[in-house]
Amino acid sequence: MATTVDARAIASTLYDALIGTAVEQLQLAAPKLAKVSGGELAKQIDAALPPQALPQVRNFLLGLAREGLLGQLDDIVAAFTAFASGAPEAALDAVVTSAVELSSAQQAKILAELKERYGTGVVVSFAVDPTLIGGLIIRVGDQVLDNSLRTRLSVLQRNMLAG
Repeated sequence: MATTVDARAIASTLYDALIGTAVEQLQLAAPKLAKVSGGELAKQIDAALPPQALPQVRNFLLGLAREGLLGQLDDIVAAFTAFASGAPEAALDAVVTSAVELSSAQQAKILAELKERYGTGVVVSFAVDPTLIGGLIIRVGDQVLDNSLRTRLSVLQRNMLAG
């Protein structure tokens, strides 16, 4: 009788173990490396890590040291811990720019639609730019939806000049 293997479950267990180990090793090393500076960073990192440390953790810390980011290790460990625990991703910033101040009801509707589309982690701010004439420009992360009257008039002008 053939044995069936749930490869996804095994891979998931291995992933969880490796991530958990990396997080633990970073948490142990962070207080020891908080005020490390000067030369011999590799030796100081080796001294802060347990003997059985994952080589990836050591390489990660060396990379941070090369970039001068060891001072931010506590914040990095906190973010990595949140990521490893499956916590929601960091907030996604959105900016909604309009030609006039939007009412509370309009803002609430836009906020609800953006949360439905991008998830509850979206953080929306509202801005006013009278040069838009009308319409909205919505920036979410690196995506831009420009439905302003200024842009539509510019497109019409370019089409008329080209034709």
